[in-house]
This record gives sequence, C-alpha cells and structure tokens, in this order.
Amino acid sequence: MARILLTTDHVHGPGRRRFSPPTAYEEKDLGAVVGLAAQLYDAVLDDCPDCRQDLLAHLAQDSATAGVLVGWACLIVSETYGGLPEILLDGSERDDAPFHPTAAFRSVACAYEDAGPTGVYAACAAYTAGQLLEAAETSLEVVVGLADFGVDFLYQ
Repeated sequence: MARILLTTDHVHGPGRRRFSPPTAYEEKDLGAVVGLAAQLYDAVLDDCPDCRQDLLAHLAQDSATAGVLVGWACLIVSETYGGLPEILLDGSERDDAPFHPTAAFRSVACAYEDAGPTGVYAACAAYTAGQLLEAAETSLEVVVGLADFGVDFLYQ
C-alpha cells in the first residue's frame, strides 16, 4: 500500500504528537493505507481542516484503514483508563459535556471491548462510508483530546 500524498503548500509534522501512530508494519499487515492515521493525526494537531477532510475522504472508502485508526484510539483510551470507560460504550455523557462519541464509534468500541482489535476490524468492515467517517472523526477527537487535556478530557 502506498502512502497518500496531498498536494499542499505545507507539511504536517510530528512536532506536537503525544501518541505514536500505528507503524507501517501494522498497517501493511492489515491491508491499510500506510501512514494515513499518522497524517490525519498531524493534520488535526496542526488544525488544517482542508487536509483533514481530504484524508478523511480517503479513509471513508477503506474499512481496513478506518479500523487501524479506530483501533488505535481504543488502545490509547484503554491504556489511559485501564479499559474503555462506560462513557465511550453506552453514551452516558452529560448533555452539556464537551465530547459526545458517535453511535458508530460506540459500536466499534464495544467490539473492541468484546473481541479486541479483531472485533474492531470486523465492525469497520461492516460499516458504510458514512459510519466509517463518523467513527474516524470521533477517534481523532478522542486521541487529540487526550493529548491536549489528559485523563480529564472525557469527564470535563
């Protein structure tokens, strides 16, 4: 698989990364687009909406790559909290909470809780492009939120 290259007048770099994105080996092993999760993470950290949307458009058509991104987010959350918090599984957040996981993400998070990464890839394979996009956007929000706010992110 080839890395997706966008034609832009700027480069996104790993300068602000708190978490290490999935490796090329992991992505190749799953048939995902190598480097897309890292590029998305960097585009979000650099607050570049054009790159983010272009990359998400590619991801929405590729369940393997979406699975890598969502599985990575679930792994980070699980390692941060010692498991996936109920707020990500059942939508128990307050109405005025700053973060509301999408139903698509919650469903994949439940699959992660039940079957680990294998469950994530199976759930993503059954999703439509719209559902993949929702799960991916929530994943990015979770990873960047934890990078910016730490463990308080989900409970602000």
